Amino acid sequence: MPQNLPAYDLDASDLSLRTAYDTCLWLESFSAWGTFATDIEHERSHAIMVETDFPTVAARVLGYGLRFAHSQAGPSALIQEINECNRDLELLAGLAHLYVFGLIQVFRNPKGPTPDISPSQSPKPSSQLAAQDAEHLLRKTSLTAKELRKLTLLRENNCCVFTGARDRASIDINMLQADPAMSRMEMVHIISQYSSEAIGRVTPAARAKFDWARTADAVIERFGGLSNRALLDDQGLNSPLNAFMTTSDPHIAFDQLDMWLTPAKTSNGDLMANTYDVLASDPEVIPAPHPELIAVHAACARVAHMSGAAEYLEELCRETDAISVMTEPNAANELAQSLKALQLHCR
Repeated sequence: MPQNLPAYDLDASDLSLRTAYDTCLWLESFSAWGTFATDIEHERSHAIMVETDFPTVAARVLGYGLRFAHSQAGPSALIQEINECNRDLELLAGLAHLYVFGLIQVFRNPKGPTPDISPSQSPKPSSQLAAQDAEHLLRKTSLTAKELRKLTLLRENNCCVFTGARDRASIDINMLQADPAMSRMEMVHIISQYSSEAIGRVTPAARAKFDWARTADAVIERFGGLSNRALLDDQGLNSPLNAFMTTSDPHIAFDQLDMWLTPAKTSNGDLMANTYDVLASDPEVIPAPHPELIAVHAACARVAHMSGAAEYLEELCRETDAISVMTEPNAANELAQSLKALQLHCR
């Protein structure tokens, strides 16, 4: 649920951080972009203001971004970007737009779980043969979804990483009858959307100011302090570093940013290193999901829900789905009415 930005309680000695956060608090205090009508009535600037919804959402995206950035580079870059806007409303809206559509949306799968690959009905290979198959697949420069599923199932020992439930497709029928709790495993991508495409609907002023943010890859690198393109290499989304296996309910929650992962800690608050179980004949054969990707996903999930960006993206997705029904009878009249309403809304 969206929450107001808390009063400044960060590093009291960091004046740049304080200035940037104060700008976010200032922006959050206004209820609508119309409050600044004289400032936003520039050519093509109004569309981005409507796209980014209310100033409160934009302010909280930036403010919570400062609070939850995973890497040291993340808040440092965002501090500089906010301060260099000099409280220019179009630039602040544009910056928030880039972080919503170039960062949060990349980790959010609006359509739910990715359609999975049907498991093979052929006899299940022995663990030795499966490990040999994994070694062969890992030598490939790119993987299909089916090949990635083989690797992740082997790595997870055919179990859900959250519930421990066994994959029903990987066992024989006698075991399934003995343990009805077994479930169908689904493959989860940490980054679920392609990030190499250009971020659209950015005003000329915002584009000129943030020319570095041409693609989501650039925003992820800026905020997360890592290059996902270099990390995932030619395998792209279908890399073992970007995937794990789980049952349907956790998959949906993770894709919708309703659930995220944080480092495990001992009773004394110390981080527990290497707590992800990797099962294979050689623990180094199949790499575990990359902790940096998991951490950036967690930061995006927290920012999305506390800022209201998650609700905004959900509504945007719902509106997009509604357009698909325009092939129904009377579609032309409904489309005309919708466009008229949109024109009135954007004036």
